[in-house]
Amino acid sequence: MTGAASRPTAVRTPPATVPSVDVDQYLGTWYEVGSVKQFFSVGLVNTTAEYSLNADGTIKVVNSGNYFFDKGPKSTINGTASPVDDTNAKLNVTFFGPPSNKAPGNYWIVDLGDDYEYAIVTDPTGRSGFILSRDPVVTPDEYQALKAQAKASGVRGIITKTRQPGARQATEMTTATALF
Repeated sequence: MTGAASRPTAVRTPPATVPSVDVDQYLGTWYEVGSVKQFFSVGLVNTTAEYSLNADGTIKVVNSGNYFFDKGPKSTINGTASPVDDTNAKLNVTFFGPPSNKAPGNYWIVDLGDDYEYAIVTDPTGRSGFILSRDPVVTPDEYQALKAQAKASGVRGIITKTRQPGARQATEMTTATALF
């Protein structure tokens, strides 16, 4: 047969997750400092993810941000996260329909600071990616280190810095107020 040459296809190994996650420590507010932009996140600034425990043991997810400007139109979406195994490092996050705890999950925690000061999240393909921080402002060196760690942890897409102008402005105002 001519023209029917087959090429071997490379099978990518899914990224490795952290060994375990303490859900109680992971709960709270996270600031997105970088991400592989998805259709739903283009133009968002001041992006946060807030996690809290639901009565049934699932995790309430509230993702929010402003479009384009610090005080731009607000975007908020509520969802539910359910761990898919006992490590709590792989979860299914759903924004529409009932929560699911079926493997493999779509929210994989592939790196996590010792004190839960940052988290790097992707999916089994590595095509999505989020760099989350407990602090909305990270230094350029910290950002570059987190971006490199995200790539090393299996995030395949192009990571773009997420602006947090509201946080930066609040920090600058606090500093300015302290000077007077």
